[in-house]
Amino acid sequence: MKTTATAKRGGAPRLPLPLPDLLSAVHVLDPHSPGVAGLASYLARRHARVTVSPPHSDSRPDLLQGLEQCGAGLRTADPGTASLIWGGDNTVVHEAVDHAVGRGLPVLGYARAVELLAALAPTTVAVAGSHSTTMAAAALTCALVSRDPRWILAEAPKGDAAGYDGGGELLVVDLCPDSSSHDASPPGWRFRSLGEGLNPTVTLVTAADAAPPYWWNQPDALSHMQALALRSDTVVVWAGQPGCQQLADRLRRRRPGPKVVTVGRGADMDVQVLGRFWTGEDHRVTVRAGDEQHTFTVPVTGTNSAMAVAAAWAAGWTIGIPGHELVDGLGAFAGVERSLSRLGTSGGIDVLESRAVHPKEIEADLQGARMLTEGAVVAVYEPSGHLRSNALAGLIADALTAADRTVLLPVHSTFPGHHHHADGAESILNAGSTDTVIRHEPGLGQPGPEALVASLVQRGDLVLTIGPHAARRIGPLLLATLDRP
Repeated sequence: MKTTATAKRGGAPRLPLPLPDLLSAVHVLDPHSPGVAGLASYLARRHARVTVSPPHSDSRPDLLQGLEQCGAGLRTADPGTASLIWGGDNTVVHEAVDHAVGRGLPVLGYARAVELLAALAPTTVAVAGSHSTTMAAAALTCALVSRDPRWILAEAPKGDAAGYDGGGELLVVDLCPDSSSHDASPPGWRFRSLGEGLNPTVTLVTAADAAPPYWWNQPDALSHMQALALRSDTVVVWAGQPGCQQLADRLRRRRPGPKVVTVGRGADMDVQVLGRFWTGEDHRVTVRAGDEQHTFTVPVTGTNSAMAVAAAWAAGWTIGIPGHELVDGLGAFAGVERSLSRLGTSGGIDVLESRAVHPKEIEADLQGARMLTEGAVVAVYEPSGHLRSNALAGLIADALTAADRTVLLPVHSTFPGHHHHADGAESILNAGSTDTVIRHEPGLGQPGPEALVASLVQRGDLVLTIGPHAARRIGPLLLATLDRP
């Protein structure tokens, strides 16, 4: 625990929180689904009895090892299990869910479990949006370190954990849109909105844009964000992001309504970002709020990432934490796992990885990658789900134009076959007006995608892998391929 250890040893006395009965003994079916590993590690640190389904061929050893270190057991459910946690991953054996239902055992999703935990926390800070929540939520946990926060995140800050039980009164939750269960959803299915049962003290909204299947269009996203905002005491809006200015305008017309704090680069912002200076290794950001002005340096690449950290600072400031304390906390923030993380360099070629899913995130990470090289940027892109890839094909194709070349991998889908969806990769190819996208079709005797990528790059170029599954594996394979004479 890099960012928290020092603060926690000398902090205030620990504030014990009760655990909901449903979460006192849980079995986690799919820890790889967004947010579920953070939830499981948080519960284990709260001394709940947590079991996690044993590993399978596609499991991530690092993730499972981290859960074991938190106290979770990798085995089948215990007889005393109070509920199942299921993120909706359809590679999970359905018999386990059916058996639980037959026993009358409740099956909870990430959203409902977070709501039950937040209801017992004195102060909840929610980070919500159609995209771009991960960097802001992770930075916020570091900014608030002087208050010894608890958190449940979709992705861990570098060197830290996705779920942590501090001793303070603050609980930070990342209400990330799920990216695993959508391919199993019938057309027109309405998802239970994340945060539907929350009443946060502060909500930081990072974007309000289409993100199928949760929000098929921007009006849907705006309505959801507005409903969550109206249940909040204060709403911090990241101005400049899709839909955010409209949301701020709507909220300010409501009487009564929550306090609205805007953060952005305009002179009319409540928290004004005066400047962002890229040194080649990190961003130096200057913010002004009221009579305060502060500058902090964070090792994140890309304008979007730097602004996400500024938004986190603004959320901490609205709680009443002095700006200098927030700056001190951010001094330990090293970025987020798989957000433009460098895997290595081989043959003079840098290989980085990205966890981007939404087209705006993909475009932002590709633009950030270009800041790190004077050579070409080659993307290796694995679409997430046929349903989402079909719905956003045009936007994804546009985002990929930020790369010089793109190797398009097969769609990662947790549903066997295409079900009722067309091939999302084909839709992306058809939507693009460029010949810079090359589709890799796996087949018997065919070389792996790393060989194709290696044939496209030369010394001084940069490769960015983007995606949840195969893209995660290709980086190390590519480095090994490039290392061969």
